[in-house]
Amino acid sequence: MKKFLIATHGELSKEFIETSKLIVGSLSNVEYFCMTKDKSGDDAEKEMKRILSNKSEDEKYIVLTDIFGGSVANLCTNLLLNGYEFELITGINLPMILTILLSGEDDIEMLIKNGIEEARKGIIHINELLKNNKERNEEDDIIDEN
Repeated sequence: MKKFLIATHGELSKEFIETSKLIVGSLSNVEYFCMTKDKSGDDAEKEMKRILSNKSEDEKYIVLTDIFGGSVANLCTNLLLNGYEFELITGINLPMILTILLSGEDDIEMLIKNGIEEARKGIIHINELLKNNKERNEEDDIIDEN
């Protein structure tokens, strides 16, 4: 069984969960970790260890963090290197979170792959998209005229 931890700088992780609930309703097996300026590195590590230890033998955490190389991702990486077992993904966005949390996929590797793919698909420069669509429509008009 999968458990999820969204871990970010500031209150972003909490807000990601609240926003997800607005879209899909209640969520289960999801926790958050907020790295605030008031939290020392030692306190952060203790809290993270407590959260990651709160699972049964058949459960596995998937941890989603905000920035590769940031303090939260580095803390999680150090825990991985020291024997904690969980999957760690950085660079989260809302499409990734929704895909991962709502998927019925049991294969964790496939779940992560799908989440990363949706995260990438969710990054779109709308101005460029509109420009390309306008150019395509103009080309279609030229073709239709002939």
